[in-house]
Amino acid sequence: MSENSSSPGGVAAVNRALLILDAFRQTTGVLSLKEIAETTGLYKSTVLRLLESLEGFGYVRRLESGAYHLGPKLSELAAVYQESFNLQSYVVPVLETVVAEINESATFYVTEGESRVCLYRVETPQLIRDHIRVGDALPLKGASGKALIAFAKGLQTPTDVNELVFTSAGERHPDMAAVAAPVFGVGGKLIGALNASGPKTRFTAKALKQFSRVIQREAIQLSVRLGAPENRFLKPHA
Repeated sequence: MSENSSSPGGVAAVNRALLILDAFRQTTGVLSLKEIAETTGLYKSTVLRLLESLEGFGYVRRLESGAYHLGPKLSELAAVYQESFNLQSYVVPVLETVVAEINESATFYVTEGESRVCLYRVETPQLIRDHIRVGDALPLKGASGKALIAFAKGLQTPTDVNELVFTSAGERHPDMAAVAAPVFGVGGKLIGALNASGPKTRFTAKALKQFSRVIQREAIQLSVRLGAPENRFLKPHA
């Protein structure tokens, strides 16, 4: 953002203030005036005026060294967000999108001890399908099990998006196949795995490519909406 521009819509001064707060993402949490100006592309004089307002409302704090640190008001808002956060409202629409596009059942699994638990599920209308119920605990195997194990520590470094897709055939049941991708939240923390499953006969090589694209896309978009750092999803070179 340049000094004379702002994000589409909204109020320019508000957009710039939010841009300053965004500058603290993926940092140690302490920034100098110069670093904030360089990161945001705003003049130091503009940054100073906005910092005064942010400090007055408790969103930033000026240290004795002259550098700036995020203020306590943000932790208060984070607590409110956590209390009001409803994962289901984020995940279920994604499962519905997956089913609508590939016509196979979609499931969201989370890790619980040595198992993967079905937290949310949307069934395909097809008569022949795998049968899994919300609350079912299954071994950490299959496509979703692989995803949950591989990224148990979260998305810690920038990763090629193709490395996020996992497949399986006949691992949980000899007649079933699946494709899955991990879903992350704030800071890259693992939240769960987005999974599509069905009869192996429908998971042909051609279909699997399509299913993988859909699962990969929806898992990444869901992760970003849940707060995962977008810059850790690297697109493969052409």
